[in-house]
Amino acid sequence: MNLRSNSESIMVCVHYGPHGQRLIQRGSQLSQLLNAPLCVLTVDSSKDNEYNHEKEQYISGWETLTKEAGGEFLVRKCMGKKTAEVIVDTARERGVTQIIIGQSGQTLWQEITRGNFINDLIELLGPIDLHIVAVQRYPDLLEQSHEKGFTAYLVKKGDAYMLVDEPEEEAVKGIFFRELDTDFNSGLFKIVKNGESQYLRIVQGVWVKPGK
Repeated sequence: MNLRSNSESIMVCVHYGPHGQRLIQRGSQLSQLLNAPLCVLTVDSSKDNEYNHEKEQYISGWETLTKEAGGEFLVRKCMGKKTAEVIVDTARERGVTQIIIGQSGQTLWQEITRGNFINDLIELLGPIDLHIVAVQRYPDLLEQSHEKGFTAYLVKKGDAYMLVDEPEEEAVKGIFFRELDTDFNSGLFKIVKNGESQYLRIVQGVWVKPGK
């Protein structure tokens, strides 16, 4: 039996998007370094009858990574509370001493970093240490969260843009990076426009435009 040598306990908070894998890896490393138990929390703000297939895929992948790291995966509903309150309540319930979250200028963490989320969390935490991991932009994360890219095309079909393997008339050529731990064509499609790289989000073979 591996007896814990101290009273440290680590909790990683993951939110919808590919950055969760990196945060879980960071938490696993800290857990091993401190010989401390690890749990991974995602806060679900959706309604009871609301289903998001892509989000469920992320959750399944996070749970697998957590178990591989020897940790426990937790899902908590907001139940009318703020996200920060749910995180702190769970941390106190589990005896957590250190929390890891991610923060980015990208849209993937916008839902919980908008407004005073960080300030609310710090005010509620008390003696719990908070680690804010700077989540990098897509190009720096691709090797950790996505498979090796391959040439693909976006073709307009009706009102949607579909991802295809073969060139068609008026197709947009780019490089597609499929997310790890998924059997679907979900990931990032890289195009170069005016000399700058842009990354379009693809969900099950369809381009999801910003704000959708």
